[in-house]
Amino acid sequence: MKFVELNLRYEAMTTALLPLYQSYEAEISEEDVEEIFPASEFEENFEYFMGYFGRGITTHLCIVDDELVGFVSFHKVCEKIPSYADGYEGWGHIAEIYTSEKARGLGLGKAMITKAEEELKKLGVNAIHLTDIADNGDFWKSLGFKDSGKIEPNEGGRIYEKHI
Repeated sequence: MKFVELNLRYEAMTTALLPLYQSYEAEISEEDVEEIFPASEFEENFEYFMGYFGRGITTHLCIVDDELVGFVSFHKVCEKIPSYADGYEGWGHIAEIYTSEKARGLGLGKAMITKAEEELKKLGVNAIHLTDIADNGDFWKSLGFKDSGKIEPNEGGRIYEKHI
């Protein structure tokens, strides 16, 4: 397994990430990819994708046997790149994490969170939070996150926190 930081200028990276990101969005919304990202609207979908990943977050791609199998996106919460939840200025935020279905159960999620934590520490972050909209509380707790008891107002997921 290796991690590669996403660089949107490299077409090979964006071409590989786009379908994985679309699978992620379909899974969390419980809809088909075609419903969310109609093939007839590829240019609009791609423009949205580029804007989404180009908004200032850092994304690391998880590669296993030369295949992209997951990604984790994170950032330090600031005015330019806020979190959806209030009160986390200066914290790290895990914006997205996804592992393809065929690569689940291999410890990749834990490895991706560890990588994000390492990178956020380099930015001077000592606490991180995330919104769990997929009801993965047991996973987050196994990695040392605590349920804050808060619900994120936009997506309605539970907010988990961890001091690193």
